[in-house]
Amino acid sequence: MPSEDPIIRLIGKEPFQWLSQEFSRKTSLQDIPDEILARIESVDITTRNYSVDRNSVTCIALITFAYKMADRVQNAPFGVKDMLLLKVLAKGEKLRRKEKKSSGHGLWDAPLFELLTGEVGDRIRATRTMNSPI
Repeated sequence: MPSEDPIIRLIGKEPFQWLSQEFSRKTSLQDIPDEILARIESVDITTRNYSVDRNSVTCIALITFAYKMADRVQNAPFGVKDMLLLKVLAKGEKLRRKEKKSSGHGLWDAPLFELLTGEVGDRIRATRTMNSPI
């Protein structure tokens, strides 16, 4: 039996299965499973070796699938900003779930891939941040 792919092993079979099969162009923040949302919220964007951190790899996998859905190419220099945006969105969604409130903002219900790869993501990527001055 061949060994399991290291990325699948790190992310876990069920979360990877959701990312690769359930995550779609219609998926919004409210559709993300709690486990994946918690990992994304916990990402440490200051880490420089994301490859050994399950939270980072899960976040990067979701971003990668979102870019594929948008038929866009990821730019490595903006990866940290994509992760930061996703972390902030996940944090807000966790708070919304905890307080059992509606989102209150139209963009919150938009497809997640559009938030990451569309105008919202473009604005974040264009913003200078301490960890990514590009």
